[in-house]
Amino acid sequence: METLKQYLATVAPGPITNKAPLESLLAPCWDQFGGSSDGGMNWEKLFGRMESVVWNPPKLKFTIERHGGTVNGSSRAELQHWCLDLETVTATLEKVGQRQLSPMRPCLDVVPLAETIANLAANGQQHEWLKWDSSNRVRVRIGTILPEGSAVKETLEGRRKRFWKELVPQMESAGWKWGGRGVFEKDMG
Repeated sequence: METLKQYLATVAPGPITNKAPLESLLAPCWDQFGGSSDGGMNWEKLFGRMESVVWNPPKLKFTIERHGGTVNGSSRAELQHWCLDLETVTATLEKVGQRQLSPMRPCLDVVPLAETIANLAANGQQHEWLKWDSSNRVRVRIGTILPEGSAVKETLEGRRKRFWKELVPQMESAGWKWGGRGVFEKDMG
């Protein structure tokens, strides 16, 4: 910690562009800062990833790009904004944001899917997307229409939610009542 403080004493306040010396001095004492493990952060993530580094004694601020979501298929990286106070020896995760790394996939148009399902049900047709319990009761197999792994979790949840929002009124206009949990029953009333 003393070596880090001695180095920063020689650095003029303001942006720091040459981050390599700072990274190599900060990493060995990272765990000494209270709060340094917040947000899943550790010293290894400092190297080559510190951005927008600003020294305003006794505080050192910087941003780190984290890639946990990209491992799971996300097109965005998390940005963590840190403030280290060298007087109190505390690290504060001030803000978390995102950076778009690659283009997002186009939004799935659920209208044609819902129309297809409603038509299949209205005509009593067999299809892998439907499981008929009787001629008056059908279960829509969402896991076959929008299967697990077809998109990252949040995207899949959003697509499924939009699908149901579109499908229920279409099924109701075709004479089917929503029974919950993917089940529709023919309205006999």
